[in-house]
Amino acid sequence: MPKIVNLFDIEYTNEINKKCVFDNEQSSLTLISFKAGVSRSIHCDEKDEVAQIIEGCADITIGEETFRLNAGEMIIMPAKIPHGLTAVKDTKMLLLRPKHTHNNL
Repeated sequence: MPKIVNLFDIEYTNEINKKCVFDNEQSSLTLISFKAGVSRSIHCDEKDEVAQIIEGCADITIGEETFRLNAGEMIIMPAKIPHGLTAVKDTKMLLLRPKHTHNNL
C-alpha cells in the first residue's frame, strides 16, 4: 500500500537507530541515523547494497578504501567486499539492500 515517508523523521540516539521504510520478499529500504562518531563495524554481504546520505557526513570503508560521503551522495557497496561506516557528523542515510544474510567479520 502506498505511503508517504518523511526521510527526516528519525531521531538520533546513542546507538544506530533504524526505521523500516519497506521490507518485502525481494528487498528492503531502511532509514538509519548515526550520531557523530558512531560506527557500523566492518562486515561482508552476499549481495550489493546502496547507501545514500540524506543528512550529515559519513566515512564508508569498502575493502581498503575509505570514501567520505555528504548529503545527497550515494555509493554502491559491492557484494562480498568487507565494508563499514563511521559517522563524521550526525548522519541520516537510506540503505537499500536485497534479501540476504549478513556475514560479520
